[in-house]
Amino acid sequence: MAHPKIWFILSEGQVTGPYDHEEIEARLNSAKEPQIWGRGQSEWMTPSRWRQSLKEAFQITPPSAESQGIWKMRIEGQEKSPMKYSDMIAHLKTLKDYSAVDLLPEGSSSWKEVYAIPRVVEDLGISRRSHPRVPIVGTLKCESDKGEFTCRVISISEGGLGVNDARNLQIGERFESTLTSPNLFVTITATCEVVYVGNDGYAGLRFVGLPTEFKSSIIEYVNKFATT
Repeated sequence: MAHPKIWFILSEGQVTGPYDHEEIEARLNSAKEPQIWGRGQSEWMTPSRWRQSLKEAFQITPPSAESQGIWKMRIEGQEKSPMKYSDMIAHLKTLKDYSAVDLLPEGSSSWKEVYAIPRVVEDLGISRRSHPRVPIVGTLKCESDKGEFTCRVISISEGGLGVNDARNLQIGERFESTLTSPNLFVTITATCEVVYVGNDGYAGLRFVGLPTEFKSSIIEYVNKFATT
């Protein structure tokens, strides 16, 4: 059986892929300071972290393990009591918006968004998010009423950004920002609105009135990660 081609390599500002995990291993030696991303991951990984993620994936992939294991869930950064898979699905079905929900399967060390776990998506009967989120390396310089600050951008979509190192942000807050990234051909200036704030410095931002030329550049980049 062929291995799925879900992995991408970032090296010297260029993204190539998709590859299967054996092809990734074959290309790592010739790549300069490579980072790896796969569909369902929240950000780029070093080769060692990627290899660890493979081990975790093999541990949690079988349906029997997912259905019988204990899962953790957090909503808008607030962690719920651990629960069985069936109970978690029942609880998720009562929600209308999954954008602020993260899940932690038993045996895994990293939180994942609902849309990143195919079995959960299938059991909930939902489709992919309308604006697929993909990883990116970049810096967001922001100007708000509180002053200037900088965030590390780790993901992007046509609709917004995921950033780390965000401090003292509040949901609903808006500010002007400038995004620079070696993965994009343009510098993007946009108004951003905070839609999610985690306890670990992660924040989700929504673009407000993004100009067409900037949106086109983002769509072109996102399409590099489209399923082929």
